Amino acid sequence: MNKSDKSYRGQAANHTLAVRYLPTCHTRMNSVMKAISMRTIAATLALAGAVPFGWQAMAGGELVEFPENFAEGVRYASVTRGNIREDIFTNREAIDAVKNGQPIPSGTVITMEDYKDGKLFRYVVMEKRTGWGAEYPPEKRNGEWEFQAFNADKSVNRNENLDRCFACHKGQGQQDFVFTFDRMKSAK
Repeated sequence: MNKSDKSYRGQAANHTLAVRYLPTCHTRMNSVMKAISMRTIAATLALAGAVPFGWQAMAGGELVEFPENFAEGVRYASVTRGNIREDIFTNREAIDAVKNGQPIPSGTVITMEDYKDGKLFRYVVMEKRTGWGAEYPPEKRNGEWEFQAFNADKSVNRNENLDRCFACHKGQGQQDFVFTFDRMKSAK
């Protein structure tokens, strides 16, 4: 076959066109691949970011559920402050641990029933679980405790500022952030 042959010229023309458009095609393909890669990276980052943020959405008070059986535990303290009486309950395992000089165990729930002028008006619950509180800065963290406030009907009190709980209990670090730690030692 020589260069004057029509079929060769057609093939050469097609080859010339292919070579001429190859960089454009290659550039377009690179752009498409880059766009797909960027979308894939963005989707991956969004998904990876959603996991911690989804977890954080459940962090804090949202982790604490109302302890329906709290009154079956030990009422180890009653505190009166003006017209407010607080009855405080926890489980037997927490009481025994404190009496034996051991840390308050993970899984402990401390429930405070608040009565105002003799009428139940709210519950405040603190719960300890391994790993809880790790996302807080040191100036806020109360060990592995989380707090939640509930209305008298046991629904979550969305108006309660739980940061007040953290700030108030922060100073009790030597007693595992529990104001009534010494009363747990003397509970029956």
